[in-house]
Amino acid sequence: MSITRFLQPHVCCVGNPVAGNPTQFVMYRAARAAGVDWRFFTSQVAVEQFEIAFRGIQALGLDGVAVLEPFQSQAIPLLDSVTESAITLGRVNVARSDGNSWLGDNTLGAAIARCIVPSLVGTETPELKALSEGVQTHRGSVVVLNEPKIAKVIRLAAHAFSERVVDASEAVIAASGAAENAEGMSSQMPTQTELLERFSQKEKPVDFLILNSVPSTTALRQISALAWSVNAGCLVLGSGSEKQLRPLRENLRQRNVNFIEPVELMVYQAAADFFFWTGVAPSVELIRESFEEYLQW
Repeated sequence: MSITRFLQPHVCCVGNPVAGNPTQFVMYRAARAAGVDWRFFTSQVAVEQFEIAFRGIQALGLDGVAVLEPFQSQAIPLLDSVTESAITLGRVNVARSDGNSWLGDNTLGAAIARCIVPSLVGTETPELKALSEGVQTHRGSVVVLNEPKIAKVIRLAAHAFSERVVDASEAVIAASGAAENAEGMSSQMPTQTELLERFSQKEKPVDFLILNSVPSTTALRQISALAWSVNAGCLVLGSGSEKQLRPLRENLRQRNVNFIEPVELMVYQAAADFFFWTGVAPSVELIRESFEEYLQW
C-alpha cells in the first residue's frame, strides 16, 4: 500500500511577482468550506529558475500547480499533455497530476462561459456542469470583438450555447469577402470601432458582448446602437481604471445591460481552477466574498 494515499494533496502557486496574489487565501477558504483536505501555498520563482522549480514540484509529488505570469507559456513543454483550450491560448494557468502524468489547462474560457450563462437563462446556474447541459438559450448572439482565440475557448467550454458565440471579426470579414476565415488575417483585423459599426447594422440581438479593451467614445455610441436582448450582459477582458470604465457602465445601465465587474471573472475562474484540481464544485458565493475581502472591493 502506497503512503501517498495518506498524504494531503498540495497545490503550489508559482509566479513572479506573487506579492498580493489572492490565490492561496481564496483556495484555502474554498477547500475548508468544501470539506476537502487540500493545502495551497505560494512561491515566488526567479524567471531563470522556473524550469528547475517546476521540475522540483513534479519530483516532490505535488498534486497541482497554479501558474501565474510570466510562466504560463513556459510551462507547456514541461507538461505531459495540455487541453485544447490551453493550446489555443498558448498558455496554461493550472496543471494537475494523476500520479503518473501532468495535465495543463487554461480555464479562462470556462470562466467567461460562466459569466455568460445568466444572460442566456436570466438567472445564475450554480453548478459548473450547467455549462454543458440544460442551458436554454434564446435567439441572441454572444459577440466577441477582435479575440478569435477567446471565441474558440468559449465554444470549447460551453457546448450548450457554442453555436451562439460569434467572432465578430470573422463574421464581418467573411461577409465582406476580405478573407476566407480568421486565420492569418492579423494585418486585416478590423478595429473595435469598425467591428461595432458594422455589427450594429445587423438586426440579430446581442445577448452578450465581450470587448478586448475599454471602448472609446465613438465605440460607446456604437454599443448604444446594438440590438440588445433582455438580460443582456457585457464583459471587458482588458484592464481599465475606474475612470475609464465609468462611461461604459453608465451607457450599459441606460440600456438595462448588465456590466460584469472584473472581479466576477476572477471569481468564476477561481471556481473553475478549484474544480479542475479537486473535482469538487466550490461555493461561488464564498469565493466572491473571499476575493472582496482580500482585495477590499
